[in-house]
Amino acid sequence: MANEMEAVLGFIKEDLGYDGDVGPDDDLLENGIVDSFNVVELALFVQEHFGIELQAEDVTRENFAKLSSIISLIDRRQVAV
Repeated sequence: MANEMEAVLGFIKEDLGYDGDVGPDDDLLENGIVDSFNVVELALFVQEHFGIELQAEDVTRENFAKLSSIISLIDRRQVAV
């Protein structure tokens, strides 16, 4: 789980350009860390980096609002593979 968190956080910082601190339960959208376009970029990163396939119904605010919820989604999808 720590490796997944580091990878997602690295993408947010390096690719999306956010340079602040992000906790696992911080609301990424509410705090302006990502916007709706970034969620799409983040979803594509998650698919490519973790080798999983997300469905349209996976790309929701609930799944992409927090680092912890993104990690939970990755875990669920990896088990389903």
